[in-house]
Amino acid sequence: MSDADATSFDSHEPHGAEQVDYDGDGSADGYLVHESDGSAYEVVDTNHDGAYDTVLVDSDGDGQADAAGYDTDGDYRVDTVAYDRDHDGDVDVVGVDTNHDGVIDTAVADTDGDGKADYAVVDTNEDGKADVVYTDSNEDGHWEQSGHAASSGAPDYASA
Repeated sequence: MSDADATSFDSHEPHGAEQVDYDGDGSADGYLVHESDGSAYEVVDTNHDGAYDTVLVDSDGDGQADAAGYDTDGDYRVDTVAYDRDHDGDVDVVGVDTNHDGVIDTAVADTDGDGKADYAVVDTNEDGKADVVYTDSNEDGHWEQSGHAASSGAPDYASA
């Protein structure tokens, strides 16, 4: 998951973790943790403010991040997530916490693998469940409301 230099284990780090120095300045920018099942995750301070703002997850152990979470506003909660559900290296689903309450309330997905978003769900009443579904079924760049999530059988990305 990383080409950065890792240093030895320290008792103040998470168990089984390695410090990672991404910018080569001699101080740790994050931690890389390898799980016993082959999966791994990294927590990284990308803006060097002393707080970890990015989490990268390699769920299948292939060395490539399959999911990422970002704290974009500095409140120590993930605001944006990205997920490569088919493990082809391209992001397939992006979720955003638009009202900063700690719950992903809007998600956009590329469901057919063509590199263009064609499906979106939105939690309009902030209950943690998708309320409205939008699609671009004919891929003309214009989104159509396809109904409410409860009646369409849409997946609930807001609580995933």
